[in-house]
Amino acid sequence: MSASLVRKALDLFKDDLIEDSKAGTKGKKKAHPLQNPTELISTNRRGVRKQLKRLQRGRRRETLTVKDKVTVSAIEQYKRQKKEDHTLDNLRYIRSFKTKVNRDVGEKILEHRRGRLAKDQPKKKRKTKETTVFSEEDFLKFEAEYIGGKK
Repeated sequence: MSASLVRKALDLFKDDLIEDSKAGTKGKKKAHPLQNPTELISTNRRGVRKQLKRLQRGRRRETLTVKDKVTVSAIEQYKRQKKEDHTLDNLRYIRSFKTKVNRDVGEKILEHRRGRLAKDQPKKKRKTKETTVFSEEDFLKFEAEYIGGKK
């Protein structure tokens, strides 16, 4: 017999087994063992925390059998998992503010939000000194010749 057949057979008689066990117990009921998991742990001092965690987690869910599986159409699943676009709602909310943010504050927020990678950093504008090929004497000569300045 396969394990699935045994499980199905036990599921059929599960109610009878529970009723028999309830009828046989009289008097004081014992506390659920997971309420005090220290009683279930061995006296070994090694691995106590690990055993406690395992006991508190409880039994993992048994694997589903064929009768437990529920078929869901792909369309329904897609509709459930489909993400909504909240852009228009967010824009309406932002436009509802009566006060506007200062440009400096906005830039600080954006700068803080930007990533730390080099690719995320803005390109820095390099300031170059304006240098000319002409000296001051050349300008004076030009002025004297064309404009008629000092000689």
